[in-house]
Amino acid sequence: MIRSVIIDDEQPSIETLRWKIENYCPELEVTGAFDNPTEGIRYLREHGCDILFLDIEMPRLSGFDVLEELGTPLPFDVVFITAYDNFGIQAVKFSALDYLLKPVQNKELKEAVDKHLQKSQRNVPPEQVELLLNNVRAERAGKPGRIALASKESIEFVDPAEIVCCCSSSNYTEVYTTDGKKRVISKTLKEFEDMLLPFHFFRPHHSHVINLARVREYVRGDGGYLVMENKMKIPVSKSRKESLLQHLALS
Repeated sequence: MIRSVIIDDEQPSIETLRWKIENYCPELEVTGAFDNPTEGIRYLREHGCDILFLDIEMPRLSGFDVLEELGTPLPFDVVFITAYDNFGIQAVKFSALDYLLKPVQNKELKEAVDKHLQKSQRNVPPEQVELLLNNVRAERAGKPGRIALASKESIEFVDPAEIVCCCSSSNYTEVYTTDGKKRVISKTLKEFEDMLLPFHFFRPHHSHVINLARVREYVRGDGGYLVMENKMKIPVSKSRKESLLQHLALS
């Protein structure tokens, strides 16, 4: 059995998640559940687990505080749980860690668990935790953090400003950066759009998300296309042309 632990300051949320795990994720056993994060930290230090479901917004210690208290390396996977798609979630997305929004949907819970089961190692690398905590600090200061580009071979950390564009490739995304490299990442383009739109990015076409600061030319025509600073040509959908030009005028 895969050992799971829940830390959430709301007891009803704990019971709901426990019930969903028992009924939809039979591979998991809930070995500990805590509405007091300090008790949860103590349990994890003594007994450990394979996957931790961790609430972000808690009055005594936040989920990020819990990770800082535990230190690195973390010998288990982490899935954040939150009722709010606001503070902290951007940092979690940038850090390539999993999260679930309350109320937790059965399908999304199952997908998060399946992703965990497919991993060869059940832990979070120290640099990924450090990136998360640094991004939380950056978010508090109103600055963009660094983004983790996780592939099978490695996890690379880049500034969003270094991304020229992202292109859809089935359930993968090709990420092109200012150093001329292309990275194939196992995230959908929609996931990259959600991460990057707050940082001066735009989706001019269903298959592309671009960094507005890296646009060098807009070529008119039937819909037109963009020439990026790396000389890639990005098509522009007719329905998004007007909005794109407005964004470019403001950039």
